[in-house]
Amino acid sequence: MPPSISTTGKSDEAFVSSPPTTSKTMSPGGSYTLEEIASHNTADDLWIVYNNQVLDVTKWLPHHPGGEQTLLRFGGMDATDELRAFHDNWVLEKKLPHFVVGEVKDKKNVVSELVRDFRELGEHFEKMGYYHVSPWYYVFKVAAVFCIFAMVLLLVFGTQSTTAHMTAAILLGIFWQQFAFVGHDCGHMSARTHARDSINVPYLGALVTFFNGISVAWWKATHNVHHAVPNSVDCDPDIAHLPVFALHEHMFSSLFNKYHKKVMEFDWLARNVFVPYQHFWYYPIMAVARFNLYLQSVLFLLSRNDGHSGRTALDLAAFFGFFTWLAALVACIPGWEERIAFFFLSHAVAGLLNVQITLSHFSRPIFDCNKDECSKYGGDFYSRNVISSLDVACPPYLDWFHGGLQFQTLHHCYPRIGRQHLRKTEPLIVSLCKKHSLPYTAKSFIECNIEVYQTLRNTAMSAKKWSPLIYESMCAQG
Repeated sequence: MPPSISTTGKSDEAFVSSPPTTSKTMSPGGSYTLEEIASHNTADDLWIVYNNQVLDVTKWLPHHPGGEQTLLRFGGMDATDELRAFHDNWVLEKKLPHFVVGEVKDKKNVVSELVRDFRELGEHFEKMGYYHVSPWYYVFKVAAVFCIFAMVLLLVFGTQSTTAHMTAAILLGIFWQQFAFVGHDCGHMSARTHARDSINVPYLGALVTFFNGISVAWWKATHNVHHAVPNSVDCDPDIAHLPVFALHEHMFSSLFNKYHKKVMEFDWLARNVFVPYQHFWYYPIMAVARFNLYLQSVLFLLSRNDGHSGRTALDLAAFFGFFTWLAALVACIPGWEERIAFFFLSHAVAGLLNVQITLSHFSRPIFDCNKDECSKYGGDFYSRNVISSLDVACPPYLDWFHGGLQFQTLHHCYPRIGRQHLRKTEPLIVSLCKKHSLPYTAKSFIECNIEVYQTLRNTAMSAKKWSPLIYESMCAQG
């Protein structure tokens, strides 16, 4: 489940402003079996379970700060650990009771030792204050980021040297990368000094959009689903990249994607142009992937769906403000050739962030919730996030470069941990994974790149041999 305080301006107070109505088929205070609860999994009748309490979130669905899809994905299911991961304790204790309409009758969901241990570790982090940061931590972070931007302006306006202008382009790309890390932390509520500190998140999100050019509201809508079901072939938007990339043979069968609400076609373009050669396309596409993020932001901000329409005017103003100042900056570069070089070089450098993001998951196991293998992948929140994450092993002096993304396993299991505390808490989750034989994986930045390349290459080789008839024969019974 996503954070309760959103960049769209909907705070947790909305929980109590309009208590949900109950579904037609249930009476408040009832007792229900897991089988009965499982049937209530549509937008018109949506239940979820938290700590054996039945919650009716049907009325809340269109107002959910984290978007509709994260709630729909767990309709009729137990979402206890998802709620724990993304909400403060005071939210769970004070707000969720307004949604309770009954309790679970049967106790089939026995909590495993693994889940108990991970929950206890999360409680330890809470007691230690690791879900919050020093009030000065992000003051220095943001100051450092804007120092980079100041250098860009100095080199553009203070010199006529082509070399200086290209250096400015490189620094602008680094500025975008580093500011994106700040936006990422704010979106996860991990950039706060205490539990009820909202740090004006809607306006900070708009500020990040203004300087970075990518809608934070769009990012939250996709990223929340990614965290809930990472590397799910039919749900996770962060691996749904056809016709350009396919990470597993499952994707060759044109699966219906629940997030995009459409079939991701393995069409002629995918079959003949991109996927068979995707390992060669990977870095060139990462260098220009930022343009696709602009497009996705525009499409999202112009739509009114997924619970994120409340700040449309502010987000749109911030988004178009970005292109206004960027166009003015590029216009100050002398000569069209130099302007074009400045524009594309800055975007290519910012493409490092796209590489960093995809390194964390592209080479990890892919699963399909519609198949039996889902249970082997990891049915609980913690297992599936450990298995689907790859950490980057690096010395502390490179932490600024990775922006916290190098501790992907820890971040996915406890997304509210402040970046300030990630390095010192990583050994705890490594130890817990070892205790429960979970495949915690950490490799160097170069090794991670090689592994992603090999994953793309292996799938590309399969794509060259692929035939729909082969797939049908593989799925045939008997």
